[in-house]
Amino acid sequence: MSMTEAQTAAFQNASGFSPQSSSTLWLSLVLVLALLWCAWVMWTAYRGWAAGSVRFGALGGSAARVLLVLLVLMFFTLS
Repeated sequence: MSMTEAQTAAFQNASGFSPQSSSTLWLSLVLVLALLWCAWVMWTAYRGWAAGSVRFGALGGSAARVLLVLLVLMFFTLS
């Protein structure tokens, strides 16, 4: 659902930036947080593997799940 001209003008006058810029900001924030979460998961899995408490197959499974979650999130946010 798109905004009318009056709604767009009111939004821009009240906030100082366009709705498109706001959308880009929020999508970027979501993707940055998702990437940080993915890095944390992989770092934790690697530390477990290096310490010997996580098998290599579990490390690969974690990597596959993180990649799948990231791809699905990017598909829905960037399409």
